[in-house]
Amino acid sequence: MRSALTTAAIVAALMLVGSAQAGGGPVTKQNGSSPVLNFTPICAVAGYADYGLCGGSTSTFSGVGGKLNAIQPKLGTYNFEFLFSGLTPATEYKLMATRNAVPFGGTWVEVGRAVADAAGAVTFSMVTTDPAGLGFDLNRVAGDITITTSWWSGQKLVKNANTTLSPAV
Repeated sequence: MRSALTTAAIVAALMLVGSAQAGGGPVTKQNGSSPVLNFTPICAVAGYADYGLCGGSTSTFSGVGGKLNAIQPKLGTYNFEFLFSGLTPATEYKLMATRNAVPFGGTWVEVGRAVADAAGAVTFSMVTTDPAGLGFDLNRVAGDITITTSWWSGQKLVKNANTTLSPAV
């Protein structure tokens, strides 16, 4: 009888711990006013004023905003949400990723494609278990031209000791 009660107590304790972890929300949540990183218009990055559609002006695309929100639903897994605004409506964009200056398999990886809505906004999502060193570019599909970046502005992701993420700048 005593071993049955001990076993029942252990099982109950384990269920309580498991349900507290599952119901206690994500391990980390970096969203909204404090995103993991904010994207920089490519024209504002030193040396890129003559790139693509910049036309020699560092203020080209200054109205474009981009940010990365992250939720870590369980230890070691990161759900990314990318939000971009100020884009040209009805234009197709693609989000590209690379890691530590060494593109995956020798090339940049396409995270996804989306057409900007009537307000000029697009969103993308991505799940990763290895966020350290990642950098991103939002490109206009026509002409494959970078509009805004975290990569070229030096904002590659760093995984902090507390498992949150931040840009390496």
